[in-house]
Amino acid sequence: MSDAGANERRLAAIVFTDVVGYSARMQRDETGTMALVRVDFERMRALCAQHGGEVLKSTGDGLLLCFSSVVQAVACGLQIQKEFGARPADTLQHRMGIHLGDVFRADGDVTGDGVNIAARMETKARPGTICLSQSVYDAVKGKVPMGVEPLGPQQFKNITEPIAVYLVTPAASVPAVALTIKSRAGWLAGAVLVIGAVLAVIFWPKPEPTAVPKPAATAPTAPMIADKSIAVLPFTNMSDDKDSGYFADGVHEDVLTHLAKIAALKVISRTSVMQYRDTKKTIGQIGRELGVAYVLEGSVRRMGNKVRITGQLIRAATDEHVWAQPYDGDLTDIFALQTELATKIANELQAVLTPQEKALIAVRPTANPEAYRLYLQARNLRITAAGSDNAAAIQPLLERAVQLDPSFAQAWADLSRLHIFRYFNHQGGATAELAAAKAALDRVTALAPGSPEEHLALGEYYYYGFRDYAKASEQYVRLLALVPGHAGGHYALGLLARRQNRWHEALDHLRRAHEIDPRNNEIGFALAITYEVGRYFRETFAVVLEMQQVAPDDVVFAEARAELQDRVDGTHKAGPDWFASLPPETRHAPRVRLMEKDWAWREGDARRVVQLLEEGLPETEQGSSTTALELATALLLLGEKERARPMLEDNVKRLGATVAQDPSNPDAWALLGLSLVRLGREQEGMAAVNRAVSLQPEAEDHTNGPASAAARAVGLAWAGQKDEALKEIARLVRTPFGILVEDLATSLEWTPLHGDPRFEAIVRDPANRAPKF
Repeated sequence: MSDAGANERRLAAIVFTDVVGYSARMQRDETGTMALVRVDFERMRALCAQHGGEVLKSTGDGLLLCFSSVVQAVACGLQIQKEFGARPADTLQHRMGIHLGDVFRADGDVTGDGVNIAARMETKARPGTICLSQSVYDAVKGKVPMGVEPLGPQQFKNITEPIAVYLVTPAASVPAVALTIKSRAGWLAGAVLVIGAVLAVIFWPKPEPTAVPKPAATAPTAPMIADKSIAVLPFTNMSDDKDSGYFADGVHEDVLTHLAKIAALKVISRTSVMQYRDTKKTIGQIGRELGVAYVLEGSVRRMGNKVRITGQLIRAATDEHVWAQPYDGDLTDIFALQTELATKIANELQAVLTPQEKALIAVRPTANPEAYRLYLQARNLRITAAGSDNAAAIQPLLERAVQLDPSFAQAWADLSRLHIFRYFNHQGGATAELAAAKAALDRVTALAPGSPEEHLALGEYYYYGFRDYAKASEQYVRLLALVPGHAGGHYALGLLARRQNRWHEALDHLRRAHEIDPRNNEIGFALAITYEVGRYFRETFAVVLEMQQVAPDDVVFAEARAELQDRVDGTHKAGPDWFASLPPETRHAPRVRLMEKDWAWREGDARRVVQLLEEGLPETEQGSSTTALELATALLLLGEKERARPMLEDNVKRLGATVAQDPSNPDAWALLGLSLVRLGREQEGMAAVNRAVSLQPEAEDHTNGPASAAARAVGLAWAGQKDEALKEIARLVRTPFGILVEDLATSLEWTPLHGDPRFEAIVRDPANRAPKF
């Protein structure tokens, strides 16, 4: 809608949104509610722009959207409700009304019958739904897939004639992405280890044969490219001092951070763009792979106290250089230069900055160039949960930075994060690390209350320090209200929602994180495994193919595709064929032998399991309690009890020493229990397994699955308590991160139950092959 004149009237499709229970939520938690609303409104604005609409104004607890096309208006509304409406009742939900009518803009306000009737229409909607007027329904009927419930003629306040109303919902459809992936050593750096191969097979997903396209015939669909989307490639270090590349990387990351604060932009995160350093790929190819319309190339040159940042913006589809410009200044001006560059990019992409966004990207974190240099050096080493082993190098850099500038809130925030990850990973004195994290965090709160840095540090403090998922989630929501393009914030909220059994909300955030950081395989893994445990196999396959494109030489992805092919066609040939196709040097590599052993375990081939285990394994597996239990189990199934017994007895001794030293270790208790059960000491064994269950509630083990709960079912089966085992299995096959029914039929783990009619009924029950959420 043009602003050319003071007054303007036009016919338009009007969408009126409203937050359900807004007043009551505000009374309970005003700050938290406002943060949640801001996040949802930013997403609505982005979806509105994608569908060719315009946000006319905010009403506080709602938005007024305008579209020239009725079809686009309804499609946008359905997409919003598809993303938001599936969330649990205790989270923020929205209602909508859509009407086609006159809209009149005058003196800075928007009025007219279209607005009034759309607002009235919204009051008839239920949470997560949309009400359409008759004129809108007539225009979209048969053109937009949706569920429809006619509500009949409705009388509205100050509207003379009744209006026929239709309640609509997004058409039933599967969520978007999943395959069966097993977390193996070497796949994802820093991934949390599962109990081991014995328990891991319990969770190895096996897709429904008819639910997934055959790998040979399927490829990832090209991402839809938004106009206001950009990838900022790593800046080239043009300084004479080539060892100062960290400075160019730091400037690059700061510019990315600024852009991520602008809600109207889609900005690809650092992890994905760093993979294009020194790339030979064309700008067009990069744009297609990352799903962006624009690519920015840049360089940084330091000359004493002077710095030059150069940027050139390129339209990816045509390789057209939109503009190129240098930004020169003193080191003390570095933040102003970064702000100027980010603002220039936003203006070129026609992204209007809000006052809050302008203020956020104008913040000067420190006035001390040396403190900033040290901070960049520390950040270049990455402060993450997985990479906290760099703490010894990072800590003195950050401590020196805050000594030089005690008001440097960002450095204090990174110090807090460093200590909380050391605490989480049991490095150093646990109590001292937690206290140090809190002390640094208190400085952040005093210096920069309400800042993105404070919310990120607080979120990680509650998450990794206390497993307080509610408080951590609140902080990440507030972070995203300030930095909508923060992939890590969406990723954390996805994991937190998953741990709290809020599966659709988890998928919403993980999809968003994957969209922002599409070549980050840690995020891709989390998204894929979440879809897979919900039995949304079609989408998993697409994610696995995307991850394979990031790491094409990784045999893990090739093996996953082969496994999937076996699940699709049911011939059980793709796996053996793939192993046979490998060159000898690859086929006999310990890592591949371990994969082949896992395959034999799932297919019920005990003799092949023994052969492969005795031929040698990676060093990480040699001497492990998991491997010993697996080998002993295969020998028992082959009738070689005398060979199995000493292995199990040795396992019991080792694991007994482990739990004596660390009695809170659920993995060790579970393995101890299963070893005892296989020795015939059923009562002791089940006591140990039940101890593992008490230490590892299912809701808190959603990284790799409820290992303890599944171990209990396995233990019951081997202890001869079939009735109890079958009850557990019947529950777990309907539980996300429980058991996939396809695992039951052949895996060696469930051999004691094979042939039992009740067990076979569970395997055949179609309900156990339906989506789990």
